[in-house]
Amino acid sequence: MRDPNYHKERSSTTLPLIFYGRVIHCTSRTKVTILSNASLGVDKHGKIAFLEATHLPPSEVARRHHSFDDASVIHLDPLQFLFPGLVDTHMHAPQYPNISLGMEGDLKEWCEGWTDPIEASYSDTSKAHRVYPAMVSNLLNNGTTTVAYNSSIHPDATNALAEICKAKGQRAIIGKLCIELGATHGNMEKSVEQSLSGEQKVIEHIIRNVDPKGELVHPCIQPRAGSYVSGSLMKGLGNLCHNSTDEKVGLRIQAHMCETPLEVSNMHDLHPGHQSYADMYDHHGLFGPRTILAHCIHLTDRDVDLMAQRGVGVAHNPNSNTCLRDGWCRVRRLLDHGIKVGLGTDCSAGYSISILNAMRQASNVSRHLAISTGEDRWVLKFEELVYLATMGGAEVCSLGDRIGNFEAGKEFDALLVDVGLDDNINVQGWEDDEDAMLKKWVFMGDDRSIRKVFVAGKLVAGKDIR
Repeated sequence: MRDPNYHKERSSTTLPLIFYGRVIHCTSRTKVTILSNASLGVDKHGKIAFLEATHLPPSEVARRHHSFDDASVIHLDPLQFLFPGLVDTHMHAPQYPNISLGMEGDLKEWCEGWTDPIEASYSDTSKAHRVYPAMVSNLLNNGTTTVAYNSSIHPDATNALAEICKAKGQRAIIGKLCIELGATHGNMEKSVEQSLSGEQKVIEHIIRNVDPKGELVHPCIQPRAGSYVSGSLMKGLGNLCHNSTDEKVGLRIQAHMCETPLEVSNMHDLHPGHQSYADMYDHHGLFGPRTILAHCIHLTDRDVDLMAQRGVGVAHNPNSNTCLRDGWCRVRRLLDHGIKVGLGTDCSAGYSISILNAMRQASNVSRHLAISTGEDRWVLKFEELVYLATMGGAEVCSLGDRIGNFEAGKEFDALLVDVGLDDNINVQGWEDDEDAMLKKWVFMGDDRSIRKVFVAGKLVAGKDIR
């Protein structure tokens, strides 16, 4: 029953705001908390002021919280719930037009036949302005509120991506890709100096012009991988990272690591003398709690130990790893060593931009490992899948103190999910089973079931968007 003390339109999203109904989030890696009747308050700054499990009407809850007397209220229907915004820890923005193409080959064939040509084409900056707005909107519509983007070698196209993310309200980690050698179709920079200068240009543009307060868009250092960047450039990137004046925002680092045996071998050929792939990055000062490593499939014990010591995070990309036959990432091994893990779509080697798809694929990959080894310990539990897609991804992106769940004080990055909007999710007979409702959405849902998307309290996609 609607609260008679509130007469505002249910579609209103003016802050401050109170949601009343079902709220679902992870409070730990092994626990999904479902609050059947809850009031969640979002203050005028877009932060979560309170989350209370209560049958009290929102009007009574509001009276107990300062500045919520005139809050707008959204009453959730029985088949609706709030869920944290999804986090994509690894996506290649320039490859967006190539989704589903080129997966007949392995990683090397795919890079040379499809990736290098499409990435090189962003020397024409107008292409970034054509491709990226639709891409960011599509990701938001699919519930992805935060993305760690890989860009191209082009500073101007990368700056365009940063500007578009900020304008559309998506949280993002962005840096110019650094490729000095090993690529094809001209998808390489001419010198170490050019690569470093371009990276610095992007960092300064994001900090000074795009998002000086570091609210949404965060700059990063981005070597493509150890097999594409010489020791001189790696050293320069490490110096750039640690000499940055951006103490408030903080530079992240994104890189690929141990994706295929050939890629690992090529790294050792280019960087001889290092005990492991991890040692090479660590030697150049690129290993730390703000480092995001994509793939991490073919790891040595030394890699795992050093990753755990330095607090790096891993972007697990089950869709692309399966499509290109890279191998199976042993997520359980990483988690058991205390290594942060999130999910990535790895578009376009992955054919779906949906983190819901990544959750399903992560489940399948873990089961494939169990089948191939005969050991059930590899199987990821449902609660862990939810964690990887939300809080785990936030931790990998060094944003765990700001987003990932609905703890008071965090920013309100959230989805209003409706499992009764379409026939794709059949909840008939399970309307009163909240656990079943969530599982059906995770394994059957898509953008049609995501009614509203919020980032930092602002509605960025959904029914109220014009």
